[in-house]
Amino acid sequence: MKKSSIIITISIVIVFALFTFFTLSKNKEALNKEIYRADSTKAVFITWEKVERKMINPSFVFSGSFEANKELQLLPERSGRVTEAGIELGDFVSKGKLIAHLDNDELQLQLEDTQTQYDDALLTFNRNKVLSTGEALTKTAFEKSELALKGLKNRMDILKKQMTYMNIYAPMNGYITSKSFELGSIVSLGMPMAMLTDISAVKLNILVPENAIAQFKQGNSINVSCDAYQGSQFTGVIDYIAVKADDSKNFLVKIKVDNSSSNLIRAGMFGKAYFKSVQPFNTLLLGRNAIVGSTKNPQVYIIKNNVAILTNVILGQILEDKVEVVKGITEGDLVANSGLVNLADGLKVAQASK
Repeated sequence: MKKSSIIITISIVIVFALFTFFTLSKNKEALNKEIYRADSTKAVFITWEKVERKMINPSFVFSGSFEANKELQLLPERSGRVTEAGIELGDFVSKGKLIAHLDNDELQLQLEDTQTQYDDALLTFNRNKVLSTGEALTKTAFEKSELALKGLKNRMDILKKQMTYMNIYAPMNGYITSKSFELGSIVSLGMPMAMLTDISAVKLNILVPENAIAQFKQGNSINVSCDAYQGSQFTGVIDYIAVKADDSKNFLVKIKVDNSSSNLIRAGMFGKAYFKSVQPFNTLLLGRNAIVGSTKNPQVYIIKNNVAILTNVILGQILEDKVEVVKGITEGDLVANSGLVNLADGLKVAQASK
């Protein structure tokens, strides 16, 4: 009885599996009929253009953001309790301004105690010096008193130096852009107490592509605007040009702008740099609508013997409705620029009527 039940169960499972297989196969066949497949025997109607080499003298606009000229974190060199606070968030402080004073009572007591020991050691040294002259004291005893005096002097100098650490001063002019202590709070060695930001000058950071970077020269002037102030116009100076490109083959360029008279531009604002090519250059141009693929992997369809060949290209500057092609095509190539939706690599093509 048990054997018959097992056989029936297995038979049912097999029948169900066969039914499922045939159903899925039928559905797949129906879906395949609905999927559009280009007929490789028929020509796809498109338009194309001939690649031309032209002399251009373009103007470029590079977007970026401003950073502060300098920014410093203020860190205590000793731990202690804040007994005097000289700043508030947003304050402008000049170089040498007291930021905070830390409790130095313990150091003061140590210094006074060491001073007493030093005074006593000095008396001993002077007395021994007289005795050693009259040979009433051994040379070893005299040298020992001399070393003791020098040791205490060094100890006093160390304590005086440590006393200076209890006062934190502004190392430059700038604004307090962060503050993490209050009067009476305990700060520890190396704990960030405040951020000091100098925006007397600001730097616009832009990314310049490889084919344009040769025209940027350190020290050259360049026009700059700030998005926060419509119609603004500033003159900047190219302060830094990276010697290494990023993964997208762009180079970081920093443009320094004097901001001391107004402090209008603040760190983090967006801006633009306007650059006109120093001299015209000869380059291959192609219509922007001829480009397919992604920005990281641009491609075009080159037409050869009425067949579309999908080709990888490297792009340069974008100039309104045209784009510079640095690599991948040559002058005189025919490149498809419309009807690309139905186009695929290796398909036959025909010129569509315009």
